[in-house]
Amino acid sequence: MNKLMVYCPLLVIALLCGLGGAKSTSLADNPSTAEARLLSDLQYLASDDLQGRAAETPGLMLGAEYIAKRFEQLGLETNLFDGKPYQEFSLDGSWEADPEHNRLEILSPDGSSAKLSLGSDFQPQTLGRNGDFEAELVFAGYGITSREEIVYDDYEGIDVKGKVVIVLRKEPQANDPKSPFDGADPSQHALFTTKEINAAKHGAAALLLVNDSASDASNPDALMPMQSGGGLIKDQVPTLFLKRSLLKEWLRKCGKSLEEIEAAIDQDLKPQSFLFKDLRVKGNVSISRKKLRSVNVLGLLPGRGELADQYVIIGAHFDHVGMGGAGSLAPGTIAVHNGADDNASGTVSLLESAKRLAEIDDQRTNESRRNILFIAFSGEERGLIGSQYYVNHPRYDLEKTVAMLNLDMVGRLTDNQLTVYGTGTATEFDSLLDRINERLAFQIERLPEGMGPSDHQSFFMKDIPVLHFFTGLHDDYHRPSDDFDKINLSGMDRIADMVTEIAESLATRTDRLNFVKVKGRANPQGSQRRSIRLGVRLDGITVDRVLPNSLAQKAGIREGDRLIKVIDIDIANRTDLESAMRKIKRGEEITIEVERGSEKVALKVVATE
Repeated sequence: MNKLMVYCPLLVIALLCGLGGAKSTSLADNPSTAEARLLSDLQYLASDDLQGRAAETPGLMLGAEYIAKRFEQLGLETNLFDGKPYQEFSLDGSWEADPEHNRLEILSPDGSSAKLSLGSDFQPQTLGRNGDFEAELVFAGYGITSREEIVYDDYEGIDVKGKVVIVLRKEPQANDPKSPFDGADPSQHALFTTKEINAAKHGAAALLLVNDSASDASNPDALMPMQSGGGLIKDQVPTLFLKRSLLKEWLRKCGKSLEEIEAAIDQDLKPQSFLFKDLRVKGNVSISRKKLRSVNVLGLLPGRGELADQYVIIGAHFDHVGMGGAGSLAPGTIAVHNGADDNASGTVSLLESAKRLAEIDDQRTNESRRNILFIAFSGEERGLIGSQYYVNHPRYDLEKTVAMLNLDMVGRLTDNQLTVYGTGTATEFDSLLDRINERLAFQIERLPEGMGPSDHQSFFMKDIPVLHFFTGLHDDYHRPSDDFDKINLSGMDRIADMVTEIAESLATRTDRLNFVKVKGRANPQGSQRRSIRLGVRLDGITVDRVLPNSLAQKAGIREGDRLIKVIDIDIANRTDLESAMRKIKRGEEITIEVERGSEKVALKVVATE
C-alpha cells in the first residue's frame, strides 16, 4: 500500500486524477465527485489488505462484504438469498493430504516396521490414483521403457507385477548433449507422467519417485509438492515422491551405492534393476481437492408497472489472482496482484452505475420499468465459474432477462478508445450505441460476437443479448504492477455514464430486444496487445480447464494435457504461451504440441478465434 495514500489521501486523489486526465484541483475541492467515489472504492478493493481477491485468500470475502455494504447504502434490495446478497458456490482449491489417510511404512523380515512422515519423508502425487498397497519393493532405475530412438528398458528381465516400484527422476545421461535421450534436453521418458503410466502398464502396485543425483544436489532431500493440474487418474497406480536419502540407506544395507548405480547406467546404458529381498512397503494414498467457498454478490433495483416482471443485468467480476501462482503472468513472483484494472475497475464502475440508476429511479416514480439486477461475480479468473453458476441457478427466471451488460477492465481508457463486445447480439444495439455515444463521443471499436473472455459469455450462451465494455490489455495485466495509480478515473466516469444510459434505455423500452446468435468468438483488443486467445485455464503449463467453443476446444486440447510447443515456441511457462499467441495471425493453420499421458500429440487448428 502506498504510504502517501494513507497519510495524504486528498493529495493522492488530486495527483491520480491529474494522471487520469481530470483537473487535479476538482477532487480536493469537492471530494464527493464521481471520480472521488470511484477512487475510494478502487483504493479499497485493490489494496494490499485484500491480497489480490483470490478464492484462497480472506480478501475475496472482504471484497464481497464491501460490495454488499455498498449495494445496501445505495438502497438496493440485498435480501435475495435467505436474507443476504450472497449466492454461494464452491471452487476447487489445492490438493489436500492428511497424515491419517496418507501413509507409508517400511516392513522388515523380522516383523519390525518404520513409519515414514508425510511432508518430510514422502509426498503423495496427483499423477495416479488413490488406494492402498502392500508389496515387495523393486528398484527399476529410471522407470523407462524405450523401443524407438534407443532400445533401453529398466523393466527388462524383472517382474514388477503387484510390487511397489521405486524409480529415479529424469533419465540416463541427463546432462550429456550426446545422450540418445534428446541430448541435454529432457525427452518424454523424463516426464513423471510417462514413468507413472509405464509402471501401471507393467502391473505395479504403486510407484515411488526419487530425485536423481543432479536434482538432489541443488536441494538435498527435497520433495516434489502435489501438483494441482491433471488430477487423479483411476486406471493408474498410487504414486508418491520419496526423499532420496531413504533410498540411499536401503541400498547401502544391500551393499549397493545409489551414486555408483547411476554412474554405471550412464556409462553403458544398461539397466541396474533388482528386487529388494528383505523389504516390503505398505501404504495408502488418499488425496482430494479442497473446496473453497465463493460467492456472487447481488443487489436489485426493483422495477414497476407492466415491465416489472423483466430484468436487465449489469455485471462485473471482483475476483483476481491473489498472490500470483497459476493465474499470474509474472512467473515465480509471490506478491499481491492488486488487480486494480482487472477487475476492480469494472466492479467500482458497476457501483457507480448503480448509484446513478437508483437516483434516476427516484426521479421517475410513475414510469414503468424493468428490474435492474447488479451482480458482482467471483470465479471469473478460474473460467467464468461464478457467472456460469448464476445462469444455471438464476435468482430470477432467465427467460425474463432481456439483456446483460458486463464491465471488465475499464480502467485504462487510452486515446478515447473503448471496445464494446456483443454489438451484434441484438439488432437494436448498434443504433442504441450511436444515440448514446453522440454526447460521450468515444472512439468505439465494435465487436459483434457474444463469445469472449469474460462473464457476458455465460449469458450469451443462454440466448441473452450482451454488451461487454473493455479498455484494452496492457503490460500490467495479471501482474503485481496492476495498481490503482495507473487508473484513468475520468475515463471510468464516462464509461459509467454510458452503461447507465444504456441500462436506463433497456429498462424502459417497451419491446424486448431481438436476439441474434452471432457466430465466432471475440478476443481482447486494445493497447499493447492484439492476440489470439487459446481459451484454457492453466496450472503452470498443464491444462486445468478448456473453455467452451474456444480455439483450444476446436484443436482437441483436453484437460490434463501439458503444453509443449505452440507454433515454433517451446512452452515452459505462461509468458511463453502469451508470446506464442501474439505471433499467430487470424486465418493461419497452427500446430500445438501437447503431452498426453505417455504420448506427444500434435494438434492442428485454424486460428479463427
